[in-house]
Amino acid sequence: MLNRSFIAALLALSAAHAHAIQTVEYGWEDGRGTILGGFGNLVDASNVTGAQTGSTGSGSYGVPGAHSGDRFLHVAEAPHSGTPQAYLAMVGGLVSGDVVTASFFGYDLSAGGSPSLRIWAHYADSADIASYLGSAGGNDAFTDGSGWSEVGHQWTFDNAAADALVIEARLYSSPATDATARSDYWIDSLRVSAPDTAHIATAAAVPEPRGYAMLLAGLGMIGLTAARRSRR
Repeated sequence: MLNRSFIAALLALSAAHAHAIQTVEYGWEDGRGTILGGFGNLVDASNVTGAQTGSTGSGSYGVPGAHSGDRFLHVAEAPHSGTPQAYLAMVGGLVSGDVVTASFFGYDLSAGGSPSLRIWAHYADSADIASYLGSAGGNDAFTDGSGWSEVGHQWTFDNAAADALVIEARLYSSPATDATARSDYWIDSLRVSAPDTAHIATAAAVPEPRGYAMLLAGLGMIGLTAARRSRR
């Protein structure tokens, strides 16, 4: 007969494991990855290093380099139309009540104005990065105009029609619509936390965005995150 204290210890260990959290960090240091996909007039996704110069829509501005490490992400909106979205991560295998937390740093020199970024998410089918099963909302706060600044949000999964959450960087340009304007954006230090029963995918092992759906179908999202992973 099993000792009661031994059984209690097993139950406690099981409960602790069931609530374990995994965290994936990705800073584009592989020199290859960019984004998993996108929506709207999103162009020129590229993995860059060093000082960069871009457009504000009506002028120019530059970034001296990465927030952390040597490399970071560049994306642009051209021409201005609506609110483009860069898909930075996909968290699959989620069930009702699961909590997902994500953040990234965006570069912004336009305090109270645009170009600026904020973090958002939408529900999806984990087998298709292009699927859209409703908005999951996000943070009302934008990058603050001080240079590199962090935006983050926490979601509690509650969509019975979906099993994944796609983490977005939303791009805000000024003017919002302009047939000839372009705005450039830079992003770094992505961090995503979710239950250890979920699968967190970043662009770390994706050669190019259009290959993502095929990789998901073949690998079930497992092993796509070559980014540093930790547990607590």
